[in-house]
Amino acid sequence: MELSRKTTYDKDLYEKTLKEDAREEGRVEGRAEIRAELNEFKLLNKYLLKAKRYSDLERATEDIEYQKKLLKELGIE
Repeated sequence: MELSRKTTYDKDLYEKTLKEDAREEGRVEGRAEIRAELNEFKLLNKYLLKAKRYSDLERATEDIEYQKKLLKELGIE
């Protein structure tokens, strides 16, 4: 004798699970991007300190556009 199994579909639970999975994936990607950016800034700071470019280092901490310019100039980005 074969038993028939019936499964129920909970649309709300399914959608909630999809959203939670997407959120977690976004968090993981966001953390990876932050780590990459932090590494870029670390390399920039290290280079500027080694080159004794203290005024550039100070300005880069306050001016994001200048920081981006330096990252590009030094081939770090």
